[in-house]
Amino acid sequence: MPETVPEMIINWTGAIMNYSQFTISLLLVVLVAACFLGRYVVLTRKLVLSSFGVLVICALCGVIVNVFFADMAEEDLMPFNLILNFAMNIYAFVFYLLAFKEKRLLRAIESMIWYNLLTLYISTFSQMAVIYLVGGTDEVTLDVFEANLGTGPLWLAISGMGFLITTAILVIVYLGFYRPKKYFVIGMPYRILFIIWILFFVVFPYIPAVMPSDDFTTDQRYYVMSVMFAVGIIILGLAMPVIVVVATAERSMREKNKAQESYLAAELEYIGQYKKKQVETRAFRHDINNNLAMALMMLEEGHADEAKDHISDMLGHIRSLSPKYVTGDEMLDIIISMKADKMDEKNIRFTLDGVADGGLNIKPMDMCSIFANALDNAIEAASVCDDPQISFSIKRTEKFFIIKITNSASAKVDVGKLLSASGYTSKKDKDHHGFGLMNVRRSVEDCNGILKAQSDDKSFTLSIMMPRTLPASV
Repeated sequence: MPETVPEMIINWTGAIMNYSQFTISLLLVVLVAACFLGRYVVLTRKLVLSSFGVLVICALCGVIVNVFFADMAEEDLMPFNLILNFAMNIYAFVFYLLAFKEKRLLRAIESMIWYNLLTLYISTFSQMAVIYLVGGTDEVTLDVFEANLGTGPLWLAISGMGFLITTAILVIVYLGFYRPKKYFVIGMPYRILFIIWILFFVVFPYIPAVMPSDDFTTDQRYYVMSVMFAVGIIILGLAMPVIVVVATAERSMREKNKAQESYLAAELEYIGQYKKKQVETRAFRHDINNNLAMALMMLEEGHADEAKDHISDMLGHIRSLSPKYVTGDEMLDIIISMKADKMDEKNIRFTLDGVADGGLNIKPMDMCSIFANALDNAIEAASVCDDPQISFSIKRTEKFFIIKITNSASAKVDVGKLLSASGYTSKKDKDHHGFGLMNVRRSVEDCNGILKAQSDDKSFTLSIMMPRTLPASV
C-alpha cells in the first residue's frame, strides 16, 4: 500500500487510466465488430453510458480496499484483485450480450476473445515501450514486474500510454469508419493471421528479458530490445492492423463502386427516358389537334367505325407514352424498369402490385442500394429455377409502406446467416459475393426502416417496412 500522499496520487491516477482503458476497450471492440467483422451493432447513448459500469465497479472496490483493508500487505490483496478482474470480465460479457442484436451468446464469447486480445496487445506494447525508453536493464524489468507490480511512476507511464493508444484507436475507428459508415469486412484468413500476429507480438518481446543473465548480458539484452523496437515492434506493432484493413478494403470498395454504378445507370436511364418522353409529348401535342379534328370529321360524315378505330389508335399512342411500371416513386419506376428488362432476358415472369402514394422519400443512392441489390439477388436466385418468377408488391398502413419482393428459389435459405451482416453467401466465390443484402439492410436501417426475410423450399421473400412521410395535419 502507498505510504505517502504523492505515491497514493500516482497509484490512483494509474489505476483510473488503466480502468478507463478497459472501458474504452469495451466500446472499441463493439466498433471493430461493426466496421471490420460485419456484425449487426447499433451504437446508442444507453450502450455508451453502460460501458462506464467498469469504472463504477473499480471505484467501489477501491473504496472498500482503502476503508476495510488499508493495513493489508500487497501480496495479501491478490485474491481481492482476482475477484475484481473476474467481476470486470463478467460485466464485459453481459455488456456484449446486450450490445449485439443477433446471436448474442456467440457474439459475446467472440467479443470477449477480441477484448482480451486487444488489451493484451496494447498492454504489451505499452510495457515494452516504457521499459525500453527508461533503459531496459534488469533492474528496471525487475522493478516493473516484481518489486512494484502495478504501482509507481513507471506503471503510471505504462497505464497512460495504454490509455492514449486505446483512445486514439477508438477515435480513429469511430470518426474514420463507423460515423461515415465505411465497413470493410475482414475475411476469416486475415482474422486468423491477426490472432497469430498478436500472440507472436506478445511472446516475442519477452524473450530477451527471460534469457539467463550468464548467457545473455544486459548489454546484449538491451541491444536486442533496441533492434526489436527500432525495426520491428514500433513499425509492425502498429502497421499490422493497418495492413489487414487495407487488404480487405479493396473488396468493400468494389461493392461500393457497384452500388454507385447502379445509381449512375439509373440516373442516366431516368434522364434518357425523361428526354424521350419530352420529345414524344411535344410531338403528340403537335398532332393532337389534327387527330381530334379528323375524328370529329369522320363522325360528322357518318363514318363512326373509322372514327372509333382512329380514337383507339390515339389511345394506344397515349398509353405508350406512359411508363410500363408505376410505383408512385419515379426513381423506383426506373430501377424496376431496368431490372424488368433483365428479367425478360432470363425469361422470368414479373408482376407488380400496389402503389406508394407520394413516393418513398428515400435518397436516390439509398434507393439504388436497397432495391437494385434486392432485385439483383432475386433475379439471380430465380434464374436457376424451373419456374422463374418474381413479384413486387407495395402495401401501405397508416404509418408505413410495406414492400415485399418474392422470388422463386431452388432450396431453402438460411435466413439467420443471410441477415447476420457477415458477408454470408452460398456462392463459391465468397471473396466477391455475400455483401449485397448487408448493404440493403444497412441502407434500410439508415432510413429508419426494418428488413425481414422468409424462406421455404420453393420461394424467398424479402420484406421492407419503410416509414411514410405524413402530412403536417395528420
